Amino acid sequence: MIPVISRRHLLSYRTLLFLFVVIILSGCSSTKTVPEGDALFAGYDIKVKNEEDSSNRELGTDLDGPVRPKPNASILGLKPKLWIYNAFYTEKEKGLKHWIQTKLGEPPVLLSEVDTSSINDIMRNQLLNKGYFNNSVESTTTIEKKKANIEWTTSVSEPYRIRKVEYTLNDSLPVHQAIRATSSESLLIPGEPYDLSTMTAERVRIDGELKEKGYYYFSPENLIFSVDTTAGNRQADVLLRVKRDAPSQALQPYTLDDIYIFANYFLGDSLSTSDTIDVRGYHYVPNEDYVKAKHLLRGVFLRQDSLYTRSDQLLTVNRLMGLPAYKFVNVQFEDDTASNNQLDAFIYLTPAMKKSLRAEARMVSKTNGFAGPGITASFRNRNTFRGSEQLNVELTGSFENQIGGNRTSGEDTNSETDTNNNGLTSYELGVQTTLTFPRIMSPFHLPNLRTEFVPKTRIGLGFNFLNRVQYFQMNSFNATYAYNWRPKKTLTFDVTPINLQYVQLANTTPEFDALLADRPYLQRSFENQFIIGSIYQATFSTQVYEDHTHQFYNSTTLDLSGNVVNALYSLFGSEAPQEDYPRTLLGQRYSQYTRIDNDFRYYLNIGEESQIATRFIAGVGFPYGNSSVMPYVKQFAIGGPNSIRAFRARSIGPGSYDFYANQTDNNLSYFDQTGDIKLEANIEYRFPIVGFFKGALFVDAGNVWLIKDTYTETGEVEKPGGKFEFNNFTKELAVGTGFGLRVDVEFFVLRFDFGIPVQVPYLPEGQRNVLNDFKFGFSGENSMTLNIAIGYPF
Repeated sequence: MIPVISRRHLLSYRTLLFLFVVIILSGCSSTKTVPEGDALFAGYDIKVKNEEDSSNRELGTDLDGPVRPKPNASILGLKPKLWIYNAFYTEKEKGLKHWIQTKLGEPPVLLSEVDTSSINDIMRNQLLNKGYFNNSVESTTTIEKKKANIEWTTSVSEPYRIRKVEYTLNDSLPVHQAIRATSSESLLIPGEPYDLSTMTAERVRIDGELKEKGYYYFSPENLIFSVDTTAGNRQADVLLRVKRDAPSQALQPYTLDDIYIFANYFLGDSLSTSDTIDVRGYHYVPNEDYVKAKHLLRGVFLRQDSLYTRSDQLLTVNRLMGLPAYKFVNVQFEDDTASNNQLDAFIYLTPAMKKSLRAEARMVSKTNGFAGPGITASFRNRNTFRGSEQLNVELTGSFENQIGGNRTSGEDTNSETDTNNNGLTSYELGVQTTLTFPRIMSPFHLPNLRTEFVPKTRIGLGFNFLNRVQYFQMNSFNATYAYNWRPKKTLTFDVTPINLQYVQLANTTPEFDALLADRPYLQRSFENQFIIGSIYQATFSTQVYEDHTHQFYNSTTLDLSGNVVNALYSLFGSEAPQEDYPRTLLGQRYSQYTRIDNDFRYYLNIGEESQIATRFIAGVGFPYGNSSVMPYVKQFAIGGPNSIRAFRARSIGPGSYDFYANQTDNNLSYFDQTGDIKLEANIEYRFPIVGFFKGALFVDAGNVWLIKDTYTETGEVEKPGGKFEFNNFTKELAVGTGFGLRVDVEFFVLRFDFGIPVQVPYLPEGQRNVLNDFKFGFSGENSMTLNIAIGYPF
């Protein structure tokens, strides 16, 4: 009798065998290409003996820098890049093996490449710079089986501390008075340990303060520190002064005289200031044929007869660089020939290509799980009305199919219903026109914002045609008037005071009509209707600081519709709206609701390439007045490649509602599984594998709910279990986990995520945890879900 091994056991055996082989190969081959008489630099350790040090400073991190070269990259004790190098090693300088060896592999780091003597000296100097004037550094090398490990041992005692800081300055000179005025903000604090890097930063800080007071030619090199350590008891007196040979130009403040703006400058042009027009004290060269001066000067913060400041210079450069009409901006200063303490400013602006036409084929990947080929043709004019206004006209077309695997449930996945599960296809055609003004266009006079980012006014007009094959067609018209501004790097406001949208359902099929007839709630959400309101969004993000260990992102959106129109109806005495007799606009119902959602993210950067990314989304929509349900396009949904990846898009919710209990066409669930409330949480660990291949481990959880139950014509609850109950919602969370592979080539990320269901909310209580019944593969109940997408999920 031939023994039968289950698929699960077979998988376990294969996995263990694979891991065993990888470990054996990695261990045996790591020294394969190490020359005789040498050893692989396998690792190192730095020990700091600082029992007498009360500063509590972490020195190991600082001393790690001088160790060069670093050992080969390691993951869980394995060195995959070194293994690839050895496995595909060849002396040939071409061919596939050579390409894999050099591009994906990494040659062994040899002990002979590590100069311990020089590293010891650098470590001693770094300790001296930290105030440890009495220190020692030693290294010990251990070699075993051609693998070398080095241990550095450093001994330090109590560091020298700053006793006092003095400014040896001549008060008769204005620059000395200006330096002394900054002493209250000094980085050098009595009692703190001596640190050369802090003294260097102090020079930069003083230079920055002086640049804001007109000292254009001053530089940190004009300052010198003297340190006196003879006070005893490990104390140091710090003396600051200006170098005696500092140039006279650096010691006086400058004001601005003539300001020239070359608005149509190209490299190599012969410059002349004779053909100019004077506008509000500026010399505009040569004329206004390209960009009108009144619009350009909104981005110029240099003023004649004002004191030079670096902030005004940088603000001018950044604002002008933000204008679409220009691709290069350069600001230079020269001594005024008629005065020895004035500067002439020259602003050189190089135009960008005014008009462009672009066509591209692309792979469409949406948050709702649809993916497929698409094409986009766009026209762009970067200077439409000679005010750097940018006009974009974009034509799009796409053919899409919902991907991402099956809905995880207990039904027989070999049945006829499952064959429809991935058959939801659609095609989409659209045109969107956007005109962006690099300024705030308002009927009220508003001051020019002092921000390095150009404030914008955006006008949009568009049409979109969507055809969900075999179900319905939808026409959507939109018009918007919006403002966008960033008062600082981390904060962005986007306000759309006018947001108009008309949604029209057309050409429905009998199958879809039957679904709407059975579900009055869904039918009302699909009605032809106007969305007339405003959208307000505030976004805070510290991701602009790429070197930060902790990064935060938070975006809050408030979406309002129908309130102003409804107020006008009430003001003129119109009858109150009723469910069967709503108020209309041009013969069509208009929506009235308030929708608010918040997207919070936290990123913990571990090392250079690893990261823990977390996200929490909460949203709620309230229909009222002229609406009893939220418009379909404004309802919340969950699942899919950018959401809970163990479940197909819109295949769960609301709550514990089970759509499949009464339906045979699984695709119809896509339209019916939406809600008024959404909660979602994600955590993902991202790590490098080799080259541009990245990996991820993730856990997702969430669901959508209804604010209130809705009923059929017979009085039955339309979606049992769909209403949000505070005491019960945690039991109705869909939970999934999984792993991912990403191909990250900087400008493009192709993502493959394999979702594994953990908790299925629409199953009966007590049966929702399905992890123990997980089946490896993509078919059958409780199997994996494959998500293919472009870009990271969050």
